[in-house]
Amino acid sequence: MSFTFIPAERFKERAGLFVSLTGGTNSGKTFSAMRLARGIAGPTGKVAVLDTEGGRTLHLKADFAFDASVMDPPFRPERFAAAAKAAEDAGYDALVIDSFSMEWAGLGGVLDWQAAEFERMGSKDSAKGTSWIKPKMAHKAMVYSFLQRRIPIIFSIRGEESFVPPNKTIFKAITNKQFPFEVTVSFRLESERKGYIDLNDPKSWKMEGAHQEIFKHGDRIDEEHGAALARWACGAYAPKPAPQLAAPAMKDEPEQRRLTAPADATKPSNRDRLFTAAREAAKKGHVSLVDFRRTLDPRADRALDEIQAELIDIAADADSRDDGEPDQHSEAA
Repeated sequence: MSFTFIPAERFKERAGLFVSLTGGTNSGKTFSAMRLARGIAGPTGKVAVLDTEGGRTLHLKADFAFDASVMDPPFRPERFAAAAKAAEDAGYDALVIDSFSMEWAGLGGVLDWQAAEFERMGSKDSAKGTSWIKPKMAHKAMVYSFLQRRIPIIFSIRGEESFVPPNKTIFKAITNKQFPFEVTVSFRLESERKGYIDLNDPKSWKMEGAHQEIFKHGDRIDEEHGAALARWACGAYAPKPAPQLAAPAMKDEPEQRRLTAPADATKPSNRDRLFTAAREAAKKGHVSLVDFRRTLDPRADRALDEIQAELIDIAADADSRDDGEPDQHSEAA
């Protein structure tokens, strides 16, 4: 087997592009996902929709041109992977999965699968960990399959507020808790206005510097957001980060935290220190890893792409050990 390497600037085809948008009931998730898809695909591009909610996306057929496939249960992870590959093989320019939450919380999805495994094993406490093996492996295999796709995928994800005693309310995405950090761009939508981007909580979104110029807090999602993202994915659109949205969590961080990004991440010694610091952050979980990467300058952050898969696995293992078994909707591993 031989490999040929060519200069990156000669690649003009679109790199993998994955967007997750999370919102509560009546937040405009589906409509926003369709606008993004149309912008990515272009005015005449073909958009495919994988509908997991009984054909609800068909209500938008007067607003958008698209081809739909309505998926019935069981919502096994491998079926989502197969649908994405089928859309790519058929030549579609973008795929919307609405709602992707069914892979996690739907009938036959990961949570349902784990519950069935646990019951099959006698519902003993000693079987809790073992009952997660098959569902987790299937979910991870699906994610790795997505990463091989070249078709842009927009994941519409349900979200809900959850009460944490004694008096805290948090917003959770109904999916594997790591998934929003494994895509290219992820963010949530406002609950008061339909289709508006909410970046108030820095732990609820993932964007590189260039993406922060495209998706700004308070923007209403439209086709131009998708078109700009598509241009970026082809290397034709690389804006500078918007200063007001660059790493909002850094304001209260100690100075020594900011010094973890070497001045020149391309030098071997600096790169090793950067990789070590990133691994240490990942050992504390995905939130810690995301916070760490937001302290980095763009060059240092790009250097971590070399060990991206390793960092995701380390963070996933850390979250699994830290949280134990998942609650009703959001997972611990």
